[in-house]
Amino acid sequence: MEEICVIGYPSRLGGADTELDHQIRVWQALGLKVHLIHTGPLDDNLRAMRMEERGCVVHTPGDWGACKGMHVISYCNGEFLKHLEAIKLYARTTTFVNCMTWLFDLEKEMHRRGLIDCFLYQTDHAREKVEGELKSINEKFRWFKVRPYFHLDEFPYRDDRPEDKFRFARISREDLGKYHSAQLWVYETMVAPVLKEGVMLGVNDQIRGKIGQEPNWIKAYPAGSLSVHEVYRHAHCIIQMTETYENLPRVGFEAMASGCLLIVDDRGGWRELVQHGQTGFLCKDQREFVYYASRTAFEREERRLMAASARQWLEANWGMEQAKQEWARFFEHLETLPVGGKP
Repeated sequence: MEEICVIGYPSRLGGADTELDHQIRVWQALGLKVHLIHTGPLDDNLRAMRMEERGCVVHTPGDWGACKGMHVISYCNGEFLKHLEAIKLYARTTTFVNCMTWLFDLEKEMHRRGLIDCFLYQTDHAREKVEGELKSINEKFRWFKVRPYFHLDEFPYRDDRPEDKFRFARISREDLGKYHSAQLWVYETMVAPVLKEGVMLGVNDQIRGKIGQEPNWIKAYPAGSLSVHEVYRHAHCIIQMTETYENLPRVGFEAMASGCLLIVDDRGGWRELVQHGQTGFLCKDQREFVYYASRTAFEREERRLMAASARQWLEANWGMEQAKQEWARFFEHLETLPVGGKP
């Protein structure tokens, strides 16, 4: 296998597009020529990725014929599903990566019609949530799991944060499910040896309607209005409660790489990232959030050692060499599939 075609485009906005950006680095490290066919016009954000300078072949958006004879992959892209029938006329195989823990309606329909040759998952728990339904739709359900690569170089590790205040943060998109109704209660109830100061990125009036108005020692911003690097540079930890079931949260990778300790829900993808008591804290309820957040504020040396362990664990388990092995196995699997994905 010498080349691969992506339907979609990497960016730094959104978890799926960011993950795609990181995986392209692995594919190129394996010697693959990467082709990109976007499903819409290239805006300034996408052009700023400079993918041609990074060695990718960028085709005219919507030119499905450009993928002729290639293995095609798409990350959580609804337009890929919408145009899959046309793409399938040219592609050698088609792989869909759903980064959620639920199925798109079009994903179900394309699977029913046998147009998706392989489903790719980052975690077993995400696959297990949807596998039964997919098998009931079409018994020809092919899947593969690849532990993705995280490009640590974009998030430098810091251990020199000022200790005059206990600084914490949470980062997500403006989605009601991303917020637990007791989030502010935790921030207000936890204790620290110094003044507390918080940042919440991804807040709008709808979010405030659910969790309440933040106090003046917490600054809240709409999603994308503040650099996440700036947030990580100042925050000692990420204290993040949700009501949703996370697959593999990108904020977890970014925080661990940056030296921000994770205090998060004890479920879903957080369990893939955090080794409780060693690289962060997993919390079963809001009172555990209060306890571990307070402990993190007081036990500075423990916090520092755990943050360093988290960075080392991330590099060992989600680094380039591990990812190259996983992706190489997947590409070998693709080569065994029937041409065109026909039974």
